[in-house]
Amino acid sequence: MYKVLIVDDERPVRTAIRLAGEWEQLAVSEIAEAPEARTGLELLKEWKPDIVLVDIKMPVMDGMEMLRRASAEHPEVKYIIISGFDEFEYARQALHYKVLDYLLKPVDRAELNRSLRQAIRQLDEERQQRETEQRQCMMNNLSLPLFKEKLLTMIIEGDSVHPPIIEDYKRLTSMTKQGVLYGCAIVQLLNFNSVCAAKFKGDSFSCYFAVTNMIDECCAPWSQGFSFRSYKSDHEIIVVLEIGAHPEPKAFSAAQITEVIASLQNLFGFTSIAGVGSFSPSFEQLSSSYSEAHAIKSSINILKNGNRVFTEIQTGRRAGMPSILNKKELLIRAFESGNIEFTRGIVAGYFEHIKQSGYFSMDDARKAAAEFIFLIENIAIQLGVAEDLQGKQISFGTAQSYSSFEEFSDFVFRVISHVFDRIQAGLKGSETFNIIRIKNYIDDNFFTDIHLTMFSEQYFLSKEYLSRLFKERFGFGIYEYVLKVRMDKAKEMLDDPAIQIQQISSKVGFNDNAYFSKAFKKYSGLSPSEYRNRMMQSKKSM
Repeated sequence: MYKVLIVDDERPVRTAIRLAGEWEQLAVSEIAEAPEARTGLELLKEWKPDIVLVDIKMPVMDGMEMLRRASAEHPEVKYIIISGFDEFEYARQALHYKVLDYLLKPVDRAELNRSLRQAIRQLDEERQQRETEQRQCMMNNLSLPLFKEKLLTMIIEGDSVHPPIIEDYKRLTSMTKQGVLYGCAIVQLLNFNSVCAAKFKGDSFSCYFAVTNMIDECCAPWSQGFSFRSYKSDHEIIVVLEIGAHPEPKAFSAAQITEVIASLQNLFGFTSIAGVGSFSPSFEQLSSSYSEAHAIKSSINILKNGNRVFTEIQTGRRAGMPSILNKKELLIRAFESGNIEFTRGIVAGYFEHIKQSGYFSMDDARKAAAEFIFLIENIAIQLGVAEDLQGKQISFGTAQSYSSFEEFSDFVFRVISHVFDRIQAGLKGSETFNIIRIKNYIDDNFFTDIHLTMFSEQYFLSKEYLSRLFKERFGFGIYEYVLKVRMDKAKEMLDDPAIQIQQISSKVGFNDNAYFSKAFKKYSGLSPSEYRNRMMQSKKSM
């Protein structure tokens, strides 16, 4: 939609133009009026019309002076002169100011709309051309970074790249200078999720875009570098560096990357670490530099706080490193005990073994966290708390990078507390749950088909956990207790010779008389008939 300004000191003329224009057909949405040139210039500046119809003869400032100023300040506007004088000099000056048309008063309706259509057509064409240019510019701005990211990813991952493509890339990025060294740095954003949520409303694309742009700006004074997100490792930024010849390129670059990391902290709140690989005059050797930088970053000993940027692989004693997987049974008992301090103490002992080793790398922490998540999810399933009371799966998260041992241990303790609370909530949330109720149910329904599943589904607890609770309380497993009740009831009925053994078998829940007899003998040491005979003889001897 377009806007039109009418500048004329005669109100009837302004009204006539308003009435004569086919504004709706011309896609004109707004029309404004100015009774003299100075007001017209102010509206041009503030209201920004697309078309201006201006009278030549006006008091104080005439139309030509207004056109001279307006065309210099607002050359994109389409100007149409309206005048009561048919003079060549006016028309000549109008051409100088790039006026679109020259209309004589009284303004003819057809001529007015013809001029307006011509102005709208030119505006449409110019707008379309600007949009095309903007799209092309945007595509150019997007395509080169995408091409660079794709090519550099292929190179650092060791994929073969056709030499002419590399030469094209060097020409595009002006990488044709002599005496240049190439290398890789890897920046790990340790608190990416929290910063992304707080600063970017969870939009990870915008977050990565802002981070890589900032890194490129920070590197620009000393390197023609290019940074991009790694899709191989979470929250990792790869920085390809191009620096001039330097006697200590790694040390020099590490000092600069340290400032980059400080800027990431100050601007966004990112906690970061970095590894810097070796430099080479060969662009094609970036793969080796990347591998080295990644190994350096992964080897950082998180038991020691200090540097944030590293240039050498850290080493330490890994022999005898404990595994949290060995603590499974102990943790299960601790969870079931209802004592959170006992549970935390088991994990604290595991941490103490790690500290005594003196070396625990970021890679060790990531692997240990993955093991811990696997273990805790397995325990949760076994204890019947893998789902909440609404049947939704409970997630304990994924392994991430940790910049300090405290961060790693905090993560483990948070999960421990979460699982412990879930177990207690599961017990409290089962409003009818009481282990005695299961015993009472068996006592009253021993002759029916009884399965552990029916209790686990009712109380949202695992079969293993229920069976263990029952045995701790009554000294029998649930199935053992069912058999005991059935056999005790069978003995009572065998005391009455009027009840046939086949009937007794059915009354205590056995559909097969032979199976009942076999089970009874295994339980009591005598077959049902032998047991009955012995009881009868015992009564006769009394």
